[in-house]
Amino acid sequence: MGRMNSREIAVIGIMLGLSLMFEVLPLDMPTVWGMKIDLVAVPIIMAYLLTGFEGGLTAVLLLFVGLSIISSASWLGAMMKATATFAVLLGLEISRRLTNFSFERADRSALIKFSLLAYFIGIAIRIPLMVALNYYVALEIWLGLPREQVVQAVEHWTGVPFWVAIGLPNAIQSVIDVFVGLLATIPVLKRVPYLLG
Repeated sequence: MGRMNSREIAVIGIMLGLSLMFEVLPLDMPTVWGMKIDLVAVPIIMAYLLTGFEGGLTAVLLLFVGLSIISSASWLGAMMKATATFAVLLGLEISRRLTNFSFERADRSALIKFSLLAYFIGIAIRIPLMVALNYYVALEIWLGLPREQVVQAVEHWTGVPFWVAIGLPNAIQSVIDVFVGLLATIPVLKRVPYLLG
């Protein structure tokens, strides 16, 4: 990782503060098994879009630390949120490289192509990762059930297969993360274009 300049540090700090504020505000929709659909990752996505992959990765790591301290879900929820957000960042970065996307020269068509590709790559990473982490780590701890009973319990509560119960809310959360993150970043860049460096 290279050295960050003061602009990048300021952007990451502001966005991290917003993320943590969204964590404590009651602006979420909880699922039956513990995940919340919320706006917490949106400022982290904005930090990535404004500072690049290293800045986004730094913001994700700081999000883990911050959520571990303030979240009612402790380190476990922080780990899950940070890991899921990292999957979204990977989708955005892979899409950026495949499409050569840049805000400086992006038209509407390029933005749509970039965002859709980022979303689909992101969920292709996020959903299997979250299904595995929920099965092997998180839900066993969170629910206090033996691993053998986790799938049955979640399917009983939700009425759908385990992978759907985990995958669908993560796909919905990714829509918020990618598209709200982009829609929130574009007006910022129009008003303060030098934020891109």
